[in-house]
Formats: sequence, structure tokens, C-alpha cells
Amino acid sequence: MGQLEETVKSLLKLRSMSMRQLAAVTGISVSTISKMIAGKQRVNVDYLRRIADALGVSPITLAEAAGLPMTPEPLAIPEGEERQTAMNTFFEYLGLAHWDVLREEIERELEKYEAYAQTDEGRQLIAEKYHVKRGQIQGIGDFLRDLDDIYDLFSHPETPEDERRILASGILYFLLATDAIPDYLFPAGYLDDAIAMQMVRERLERRRKEREDPGTAGDAAF
Repeated sequence: MGQLEETVKSLLKLRSMSMRQLAAVTGISVSTISKMIAGKQRVNVDYLRRIADALGVSPITLAEAAGLPMTPEPLAIPEGEERQTAMNTFFEYLGLAHWDVLREEIERELEKYEAYAQTDEGRQLIAEKYHVKRGQIQGIGDFLRDLDDIYDLFSHPETPEDERRILASGILYFLLATDAIPDYLFPAGYLDDAIAMQMVRERLERRRKEREDPGTAGDAAF
């Protein structure tokens, strides 16, 4: 019996749940759960999260049991050339695009979501989904503080509409974007989201500088 299967079955026993009850709660078939935890089927990260939620444990507990890649410490983003070198090395290891390419992809997504934020559908999605997804993640350091700051400023009634759209683009990226780095790489999986939040700060500061003195730019800061 593998570690994931042993962990899930131990938690089921501890909570007096059957596999059939787990399937009903998660919406995943008994057959799929059985094959996945036994290593006969590729681990589905969304399924793993649903199972963890149903069993009352952190998704990280099951991710570790499944042997998914983990990073021991929150990832800090270096500065300057050191940042680009470190990020390129990391992305090469994951088989992903380099730092500058990733930023370009995120920039395009943010522009798309800024337009979407002007629609009733975009605003409704933020209202309905933000707190749900935000409640699913914990302990990812400055990223969560940035995300909360962005949401608080977005929600503030005195925030100008043009700034609100920029802020909303970051929230929608968090909610909707297809991750360049899979979320199961805890906490590295949220690195592209963290980069997006940083870029939202930069875009917001540029917008404020343009309003005060067109043609100028400043360091990113709220």
C-alpha cells in the first residue's frame, strides 16, 4: 500500500467515513478515487484538494503523501540580474518559459482581465468566487498579503474606476488564469500569481504617475 492510499484510508477510518461517502462528498467516483490513491491513475490536483477538504486536512498533507514536488520554504523573488538568473534556472528545471517570457504572458493576461473587469460578469465572478478560493490557501507569505491588499483596495468605495480595473485584473488572474506553474508545486505553484500581483502594483503605480505627471514612471508601491 502506497503512502497516499495509506493516508487516505487512515483518515477515512479516523472520521468514520466510507469510500462511498467520500465519493459522494467530493463528487468523484469510488473507482477514480481508488485508482488514484493506489497509484494506478495519475494524481489529479483538483481531486486531491477535494479529498483533502472532505477529510479536513490541508491539501499539502495529501500532496506530500502522493510524492508531489514540494518546496520547503516560501519563494522570495530576487532583484535585478540575480532575479532573472534565478528565475530562469527555476523555470528551466520545471520545463517552463524563461522569466521575461513569463512576464510577457502574464502581462497579456492582465490586459485581457482588465477589459473583462468592466463587465457585469467579471464583477460578479469576483464577488462570488474570491473569498472561496482565497480561503483555500494559507501560509504563502507576501503573496497573500499583496492579494489581500489588492482586494481591499479594489473594494474601497473611493478607489478611482481606472485603478479598480487594474486591481480587478490581478484578482481575476488569481481566479481564472491557467497557471504557468502548476499549483500542486506548493508553494511554488503560486509563483506566477505572485508575479502577477507584483505587476499589478507596478501597473497601478504607473497609472497614478501618469495621472499626476503624464510620461513619468515610478517604483511599484501602494
